[in-house]
Amino acid sequence: MKTILVPVDFSTTAGNAAEFAGNLAAFYGAELWFYHAFQIPMALSEFAYPVLDIAEMQKAADHELELLKEHTQSKLRRVIPIHTHAEMNVLHIGLDDFCKTLNPDLVVMGLSGKNALTRLIVGSNTIKAINDLHYPLLIIPPQAEFIPVRKIGFACDYQQLEKTTPVNLVLKIVGDFHADLHVLNISTSKLTKSHLEDEEVTIMSLLKDTKAEFHTIEAREITEGINWFIDRARLDWIVVIPKKHRLLDKLFKRSHTQELVFHTHTPVLCIHA
Repeated sequence: MKTILVPVDFSTTAGNAAEFAGNLAAFYGAELWFYHAFQIPMALSEFAYPVLDIAEMQKAADHELELLKEHTQSKLRRVIPIHTHAEMNVLHIGLDDFCKTLNPDLVVMGLSGKNALTRLIVGSNTIKAINDLHYPLLIIPPQAEFIPVRKIGFACDYQQLEKTTPVNLVLKIVGDFHADLHVLNISTSKLTKSHLEDEEVTIMSLLKDTKAEFHTIEAREITEGINWFIDRARLDWIVVIPKKHRLLDKLFKRSHTQELVFHTHTPVLCIHA
C-alpha cells in the first residue's frame, strides 16, 4: 500500500473521507493525494457566459486543497506526504484519467446518508465511481472511524467464480493489510448441499494461498445477510465485486452493491474482476 487517492469536493462528507484516508496512510506508511475537479459556473441568462474565469477557479481550488491538507494533517498522529491536484474537468472523467497517471493502490470516497437529497447528490458521484472506476475503491459510510484492518470479509457470489473473482487482487489486499479473510456467500434461495459443496471447493481452490474461512448464509435480502455477518464476525471492511447489470435491471432496481453502501456502517471496498 503505497499511494491513496481521495477525490474531494470540500463537503463534510469528503472531509471525513480525507481524514479516514489520512489515518489509513499514516498507519500503513502510504502517501496521500487529494484530487478536485471543478467546472466553470455559468450565469443564468439568455446567453450563457462564465461567472469566473479558469485562473480564478484554479486559484480558489488550490487554496481550498491547501486548507484541507493542513486540516487533515492536524488530525493525524504523524506527518505524512500529502499531495494535491486540481483541474477543470468533469469528475468521473478527470478522476479516471488521473488514476491512470497516478496508478493509486486505493481510492477513498465518502458517502453521506443524512437525507434523501444529500444522498442523491453526493451518492451519485460515488455510485458512478463504483460502477466505472477500475481501481480498488473504498467507500466510507457516515461516522466511520479508522481502525487497523484485522478482519476483511469478501462477499462472493457462487456463480461463475473463476471468471468473476479477481483472485490476485483479493490476495494482494489481504496481504497488504495482514488481515484475516472471511469469504461469505449470501443465499436468498435454498441451494442443494452438493451445489454449495462444489462451489466452496472452487473458491477454496482459488484462494488456497490464504487461511480464509468460508461461510454460507441464508437471508431474505443480500444486504441483510451481509450486515448480519459483519456484526457477527466484527469485520473491519467488506469487499464486494460490482457487477454490470442489463439495461432493464438498471432502470428498475439498484444493484446489491449500491444498496449495501447506503445501509452498512462498515467501509465497503469495491473491486472489479
